[in-house]
Amino acid sequence: MTGVADEAVLRRHFVAIATADYDDPRWQPQKLPVDDEVHVMRDWLCARTLGRRRFTPLHPHLADNPTLTEISHALRDSEPHARWREADAAVVYITGHGMVADEAHWSVLRRTVKGGHAGTAQRTGQLIAWLAESGIEHLLVIVDECYAEKLSADLVQRENTLPPGWLILPSAARDEEADSSALTTAISEFLKDVVARPYAYKPGPLLHVEEFVLGVQSRLGRTLHPLGSQHYGPHPCLPHPAYTGAPENEDDDEGQEDDFGRRALMHRLIRAATGPPQTLLVTGCAGSGKSAALARLTAHGGSHRVDAFVDAAGLSGTEVMARIFAALAVPSPGRRGGPPSPQEWLDAWANWRDSTSEPVTVVVDALDEAADPDRLLQDLLGRLEPPHTGHRRLRLIVGTRSPGGATPVGRALADRAEALLHAERVRLDEPPYFRRDDVAACVRAILLGDQNSPYAEQQPLADQVARAVAEAAGPSYLMASAVAGNLAARHLAVDPLDRTWRAVLTEDLMGVVRDDLRRIFPDSGDRLVAVELLRAVAYAYGRGMPWRGIWPVVANALSPGSPSRLYGDEEIAWLLASRAGAYLTTDQEDGVTLYRLFHDALREVITEHWRELVGEAPDRRD
Repeated sequence: MTGVADEAVLRRHFVAIATADYDDPRWQPQKLPVDDEVHVMRDWLCARTLGRRRFTPLHPHLADNPTLTEISHALRDSEPHARWREADAAVVYITGHGMVADEAHWSVLRRTVKGGHAGTAQRTGQLIAWLAESGIEHLLVIVDECYAEKLSADLVQRENTLPPGWLILPSAARDEEADSSALTTAISEFLKDVVARPYAYKPGPLLHVEEFVLGVQSRLGRTLHPLGSQHYGPHPCLPHPAYTGAPENEDDDEGQEDDFGRRALMHRLIRAATGPPQTLLVTGCAGSGKSAALARLTAHGGSHRVDAFVDAAGLSGTEVMARIFAALAVPSPGRRGGPPSPQEWLDAWANWRDSTSEPVTVVVDALDEAADPDRLLQDLLGRLEPPHTGHRRLRLIVGTRSPGGATPVGRALADRAEALLHAERVRLDEPPYFRRDDVAACVRAILLGDQNSPYAEQQPLADQVARAVAEAAGPSYLMASAVAGNLAARHLAVDPLDRTWRAVLTEDLMGVVRDDLRRIFPDSGDRLVAVELLRAVAYAYGRGMPWRGIWPVVANALSPGSPSRLYGDEEIAWLLASRAGAYLTTDQEDGVTLYRLFHDALREVITEHWRELVGEAPDRRD
């Protein structure tokens, strides 16, 4: 299960090794903002709000121009009580000047000693070797120095023998100089996005390695190449900053309401996750907060901990089963000559279900966005629990879209799921699970949640604006959140009665996105580039579109601009580094990063209304 490794961690340590001052005149003029970089890492990892996931600063003197002897004593020859143990978790952040010598990476130190590297630099590979001697299983090492990826030369023989929970992240390529504060700025921006949009990330107390790496590199504007042994899944050294944990009194209805409201809905979901085994189907129109509610249920933990959570978007039925099995630590069915068949998955599931006496809670979201929703429903989900068995073990919660109006396709899938799963159905866009006050609470939390927001110190004004947004957004939490993010990013607060900004609300999501893009990209030429790149991704279904070799080709094929100026990696990196990068989310398939819009409701806006989003844009990108 995703939380097992984290629960086994006994102590958490944060160590910063930072050098800003140098005796050698080659390095001294290049003053680095290492204090600011260390503060970013410490503010995240050592925050009191993390509770038991909080890291404790260790060896603080190493963050102030340490000597080689001090580093060695702290990490290799420390006092017995300070030595790391197998069940500990540690983050080691290394920053300063880096160099390459003897085909290896070295961290430059302050002191100058004649006759070689002794005392003047620390071979980063040797430091990794010292850490390995401790036996610690959960470790994150970030090397934020020039040429940091050259470290891989020292790890070539060691990487396969590292403990399974090690992640080593170099900030710069082996032939590249690192930009001061670029990595920590990207980490800070990623963490802010996690807090602002927790529904866009995998829920739980820990961030997943792949989401952390992809989220940071998209804001950094270059590809990161993690080293070590763990490249996927939740990591004890990546605490989720938006995870709130279980309420103090889990049986009190008041305890189930957070800043986003929706007390009735959360109470119903928690009863489904703690009560007798049954199936609950959660449906709603696009943007109604279905995925956000299921993510919040999963993140709460406590007695209603979700044992397995799967976002089915773009996944086949067998891929969904594989993720459920992995989360529950159930052995996958073995088969020679190919992947297991649906029946083999079901047989393995039945054998495991019959061997356990405790119920498990499984959440499968985005049924309608699966590679083949009907096959997933009929061949697998509908057969996990025999309908007339007297020994039910499964609490199954399934989320799927059920649009209203004249679009019966989604409704038909939801209706079939309700019948086939013998499920109780919760409709999020109808009372009692839709309340306008809940939408206003969501908007208010976003307006007040960012210290840079113009509403941060103006709660009465935030309340008025939140009510106006909720009135216009109806059941669409997506639109309400988009408007709130737009308003919180402005320099000045709006007048709740002003017709100018309220006019944006009359155009639904399209008007909000158009206004947001115009604020991010005041220049119409830049706006055209951003919209055409987003438009290419909008045509990617399933889990998304790869960058290399695909994204630029699709963007150029769709562009009506001049063929003399083609989109490439530089333009995509520019988009991802901008605030518009928040419109995208990432996934991985066979080690390849995939990009898609963070919500499917944006697809129609960007593909059908892209000209309106651009406005008075030139015909050519010159």
